[in-house]
Amino acid sequence: MISYRDLRFTYVTMLLTSHEAKDSLGSDLDAAHFFVLRGRAAILRIQPVLVQLSALCEQTGAMDYLEYFLTGTDNLKKIPYLVLAEKRPNLDLAELRAEDLKGAVLIYEYKVLGMPSRVFNTSDFNGSRAVIAPPAERTRLSTSVGRYLMACGAQVVMLSYAGEGNETWSQCFDGSVAGDKKRWWTTQTREVGATIVLEKTLDETLASMGKHTRRNLRYYRRKAEAELGCTFEGDVKKNLSKALLNELNQASTHPVSDLVLERRYSTMKALNGLFCVGVKTPDGQWISLLGGRRHHGVSEIDWQMNRSGLERYSVGTMIRSYLIEHEIEIGTSRLFFEGGTPHSMRHAFISEKAVDIVVAKQSLFVSLLRRVAHWSPPRNNFLLQTLVDPALRWELH
Repeated sequence: MISYRDLRFTYVTMLLTSHEAKDSLGSDLDAAHFFVLRGRAAILRIQPVLVQLSALCEQTGAMDYLEYFLTGTDNLKKIPYLVLAEKRPNLDLAELRAEDLKGAVLIYEYKVLGMPSRVFNTSDFNGSRAVIAPPAERTRLSTSVGRYLMACGAQVVMLSYAGEGNETWSQCFDGSVAGDKKRWWTTQTREVGATIVLEKTLDETLASMGKHTRRNLRYYRRKAEAELGCTFEGDVKKNLSKALLNELNQASTHPVSDLVLERRYSTMKALNGLFCVGVKTPDGQWISLLGGRRHHGVSEIDWQMNRSGLERYSVGTMIRSYLIEHEIEIGTSRLFFEGGTPHSMRHAFISEKAVDIVVAKQSLFVSLLRRVAHWSPPRNNFLLQTLVDPALRWELH
């Protein structure tokens, strides 16, 4: 078998022959046609194929902003890989079509002190952008990729995908390896709804929200207009300067680092489909800015900045009122809030679920990783949180 080191190839590489795949992955012969791309540049070269594959797999738009997510501040600290499940071996990458693929998985390897850690995660909390496959095949593809990476030397692999995962998990995990080389497996299904359906009018849309939420969305908007004379702008992208963005950040309720601010500004200006809306006073001072991405009738809200000292106007509620009305006017059908929102409008989110599959090696490294996570509970690392979650049941397969 080719060693784990061979995952480092920049261009697509076939890693296992059919006989080697059968030996290491049990009866799952689909793994015989796994190919791996490493690095952002190599992955971005086949983005058009991934966009088409997403549409074929009922995941339209999942790969439209591939560059944006590959260059996220957290993902830049990791090594990206794209695992392609091809329908037959020895396909020419230059002639690859979406129809040639059974699916694809975008996954990242953590680095520790600049070195590869052999810990992999799809880094996709909602499960909508990393595992690309027909709904009925996502579980099988995810478990196969988990086995495959473990066979190549991984210590921990976590894959998240959209769905409910109603399969008998033990049967999915069986057929891996025997004896002391068995691995620990677990899975969970989470509620990750962060989407509001927009109706034809503002009143129809607000009808799905609670009485107090509807009242607040209207009240704080009228209050800000009457007392501050503020106005809403639905296209700030062209005219917003870096200096004005920085000024609001410094005065905001939750300032971000210079690195995050620079990325927000540069991607907004450079990438098609990214947008920014805002509310400002008559003298041109921004009260609130909100940015995100638009595609296929969906607007995805990625970030928001609110000026501090204006708590009595509930600025976050006020700009959401403007946003909903604006998105309805331009024909948007859904609003998605990346990472969710603590705002009471979350109670109007439609139900959406994600499945996590985690496989871990029986090793000293994994044991130490779990102990560290127990001693110092991770706040922002979902993989480590999952490794030490007492509610999860782990099985050896």
